[in-house]
Amino acid sequence: MPGLGESFLFALVLKSCPVSRCEVFSFCETKNIIHKSGATVEINGNDQSIFQYIDRKFFAQLVANWEMDKGIRSFSTWEMTCALATCMALRLGSYREVEQTLGVPKSTLGDAMSERSYAFFQELCDHVLLQIKGRTPHRKLKRGIRELLAIDSSECRVHGSLFSFPQWKLKKTKGHESACKFHAVYNIDKGWIDDFKVTGGLKGDSLMSLRMKLHPNKTYVFDRAYNDLDFWLKIIDVGAHFVTRLKEYKKIIKLQVQVLKEKKDANGLLYDGFYEFGAILSFYYRERLEGKRFRHIVYRDELTQKVFHFVTSDLESPAQLIADIYKRRWAVELLFRWLKGHLDIRYLAVKSTNAVRIQLAIAVLVQLLLLLKKMVMNFSGTLWELLRKIRTHHIRQTLCAGGSPDDCRWKDPPTAQTQVLYF
Repeated sequence: MPGLGESFLFALVLKSCPVSRCEVFSFCETKNIIHKSGATVEINGNDQSIFQYIDRKFFAQLVANWEMDKGIRSFSTWEMTCALATCMALRLGSYREVEQTLGVPKSTLGDAMSERSYAFFQELCDHVLLQIKGRTPHRKLKRGIRELLAIDSSECRVHGSLFSFPQWKLKKTKGHESACKFHAVYNIDKGWIDDFKVTGGLKGDSLMSLRMKLHPNKTYVFDRAYNDLDFWLKIIDVGAHFVTRLKEYKKIIKLQVQVLKEKKDANGLLYDGFYEFGAILSFYYRERLEGKRFRHIVYRDELTQKVFHFVTSDLESPAQLIADIYKRRWAVELLFRWLKGHLDIRYLAVKSTNAVRIQLAIAVLVQLLLLLKKMVMNFSGTLWELLRKIRTHHIRQTLCAGGSPDDCRWKDPPTAQTQVLYF
C-alpha cells in the first residue's frame, strides 16, 4: 500500500464516530456534512464525490462480465474499488492502517487483491477515459499539427517476496529486492494517461511498446529505449508519426564528427537528411520498408551544447519543431513524478503480482477521476491542488468530529472552508 500521509487524522474520525464500514464509503456520496454538534452544512451540487463520476450501470455490467462478485458474500467489487481509491488518495500505508481506518479486514482486502482480475480495473480506466474524451471540446487544429503522446516507463519498488518471479528481480541487487515497471502512453496535450501496462522490472521497453494501443493522426515521442524498427513501422502503419532519439553507435559517431567539423560553432540544426539502415536490417525488412523513408536530424542545444540525433517519420515539419517535440517528452517524466509523489507508488508492499497491477491501475483511475472532476467543476487549479483540497477536507472533518483543544484557531473551522470536495 502507498505511504501514510494525512491518514492518521482521518483515522481519528472513524475512531471517534460510531460508523460502519459501509457508512465510511457512503459518506462520500451524501449531500450534507453532519458535524459532531449536529449542524448540517449544505453542499453545492458541483461538489460531488468523484465516485459519482463512475457510471454505476456500466460498473455493474463490467462486474458481471468479469464475474468479479461471483461467490463473494461481504466485500463487493464496488466496495473494493472505493476502498482502494480512498487508500490511494489518503496515502494509507499498510493493510493494518486500512483495517483501522476503513474497517476492511486486512485478510479480506489482501485476498481480494490477489484473486480478482486486474484487467477489470484497466477496463474501468478505459471507460473513465472515454467519459473524459466525451467532455473534451474538439478543436480544429492547424494543418500538420497533431496531438502529442509520450511513451515511457518508470520503475517502482515492490515487496521482496516477488523476487522469485521471472523478470521481477531488481537490477544489480545482492538481496531479495524486486521491482516492477509502469509503462504508460501519456497524452501531453490533454493531460491524461491514454494506455498503460505493468510488467516485471526486467521487461524490455521495446517489447512492451508493441502491445500499446496506438491511434492515427497522432505524434508519438519516446527516448532511445524504444529504438525498435518493428515499433516504428507499427506507428506508421496506423497512420501516425513518431519522434525519437538514436542510440550512439559507430555510424552515428562518424556522421557527428563530420558535421561538427563543417559547423564548429553552430547551434540548433546541424544536419537534416534521410536515415539509412544497415544492409542486413534493410534486407530483412525490405518489403515493409518499401516506399517508407525516415528523417535524420542532428541538433545541438544552445544552452547545454549537447548534440542530439533525432529520427522521425515526419518529413514535412521544420527541424526546430521536431527538436521541440522531443523536448516536450519530459512531460511524461513529470507524470511519473506526480504519481510517485502525490499517490506514493514508489514502493508497493503487496505480495502478489496481481495486487501490484491492481494498485497501479487504481493510481491511474484516481488520476483520471480527478481530471474528470476538474473538467466538470471547471476547477482552475492543478490536479494536485484539487487532490489537496480533498485531503484537507477530510482533516477538517476530523477536527469537527473529534474536537480540538480550547483557544485554538482550528476549533471551529469556517463553514465556507468545509465545502465538500469529497473523494
